[in-house]
Amino acid sequence: MLLGYLGFKTDQKDGQTIKTRQCYTLIERQAGKGSSLRYFDTELLHFYPWKIVALLWKTICANKVVYLPAHNNLRHFFLLLYLLSKIFRFDIIYIQIGGWLPEFFDRHPFIKRKMRNIKVLLVENRQLAQTLLQQYGMLNVGVMPNFRFVNFKPAVPSRNKNCFRLVFMSRIVKKKGIEVVFALAGYFARPEIKAKCPVTIDFYGKTYPEDEAYFLNALEQYADVRFKGEIEPERIPQTLSVYDALILPTRYPTEGLPGAVIDAYMAGIPVLVSNWLYAAACVTEGETGYIVPIGEEEVARYAAHIEYLFAHQDELDRMKKAAYNRSGIYRAESAWRTLEPFLK
Repeated sequence: MLLGYLGFKTDQKDGQTIKTRQCYTLIERQAGKGSSLRYFDTELLHFYPWKIVALLWKTICANKVVYLPAHNNLRHFFLLLYLLSKIFRFDIIYIQIGGWLPEFFDRHPFIKRKMRNIKVLLVENRQLAQTLLQQYGMLNVGVMPNFRFVNFKPAVPSRNKNCFRLVFMSRIVKKKGIEVVFALAGYFARPEIKAKCPVTIDFYGKTYPEDEAYFLNALEQYADVRFKGEIEPERIPQTLSVYDALILPTRYPTEGLPGAVIDAYMAGIPVLVSNWLYAAACVTEGETGYIVPIGEEEVARYAAHIEYLFAHQDELDRMKKAAYNRSGIYRAESAWRTLEPFLK
């Protein structure tokens, strides 16, 4: 059984729902027709609280539970799930979404102690796994990066010789760094800069009420910045492949391995990212992208990388090839090799 926030009722699409759906699809495809795979979408509890009965029934009937909780579910439901696993003798296979577990364990030490006794705890990168092992005593930790089902090979070399096409794809909120992107747009709008390095920036993603007014107002200030809405998941690699680099100056507090970075690699484009907690775990400096420290010189550093790549197209093409080569470790086949032994 798979237990997590799938978001089917409202068709919500964000990092949590996308990863949970991907994991369900991965297991369903590999299990094949006639399998006994079931799921429970915890979004339903927001609309139909009485469905907790169905959740509990499916749980106690399972022999394995693939568990993908966010903060609230882990805080309010895990201990009951753990107790049921001991009574009804089923395994809990925890798949982490994001990189927030260390901070969560600091606030909830009792949950941390029980988590040590589940079948396995699969996190998104080796740096996080080492932290949980060395600092929190999680001997049952493993690594299963975010992954994608993709059958697409991008065209390299670059086709954008007359300008540098930059793309942002994520939640369109300030915590994802959109203010930095607009500051960068302001830099490249200066006539003397635009003459030697013309840059266009396209935004993809969902806007959220708390920052929507700021975003739409800022968007009107720049002729070379466009908002192009959301992309259907199956169209992401093809859509991103026409760009030169993805920018993600994230400050998001629960960030682990952002799906946008994987999508960029699948599309064969390097990434320009902020130095958030686990950046070095998925971006190789100067190979698959650049990691920029957060601070006063942040915009200038992003601009310098862009100007360099525009002036050195061979280097840009080399990084595009390296980004696509890195995508191999984020494919569904690799994820299944990690997950399969725990499902037997």
